[in-house]
Amino acid sequence: MRDTARALRVVGVVLTSLFAVFGILFAAGYAFEDPGGWKGVAIFASMVVPLVVLTWAARKHPDTALRWVLAGVALLLAYAVAGLFVELLDLPVVPLAALVLSVPAAVLGLRNARRGGELLLLVVAGPVLSVLVDVLGRSGEGPPLGAALGGSTGVVVVPLLVFAGVFLLASVIDSGPRATDDAPTATRPPAGAAR
Repeated sequence: MRDTARALRVVGVVLTSLFAVFGILFAAGYAFEDPGGWKGVAIFASMVVPLVVLTWAARKHPDTALRWVLAGVALLLAYAVAGLFVELLDLPVVPLAALVLSVPAAVLGLRNARRGGELLLLVVAGPVLSVLVDVLGRSGEGPPLGAALGGSTGVVVVPLLVFAGVFLLASVIDSGPRATDDAPTATRPPAGAAR
């Protein structure tokens, strides 16, 4: 069972990383096209630099990385809540920030699957809130839920929920009953021995 849990943690990190990298590269293609130039480079760097730094920290300094990921999640949620009241940047900030935060959260899940799953659920809370803002709309007349989930923010929600589920499943398997191979066994005294 321990091997299965470890395999699930590795699969969770690989899937999360691939999804995040492809999503960021997709967004970078648009950034280099519009606005292009140095602004496009700045947008790309604003995604890649935090991703690399937080992922490295998650691998080498997990306690510090955990604090930074939680701070990033708090900022992401604050940004999503602010979207309820005011028009914000005309960039897909919420889904891109979720992708950036998802990789270090998954890397932290290598050591502690439950923590990784819970962090991914926190990361996905920002896009979920943003989708709800779109559906409800500021005037109360937003697009239907299916249309909102089809946008850049909605596309991030379902895969990250699945990846969180992979880590949480690994956690359940890891905390399940363990094989007793390493556990000391109770020995019975030989028959006829004095008690």
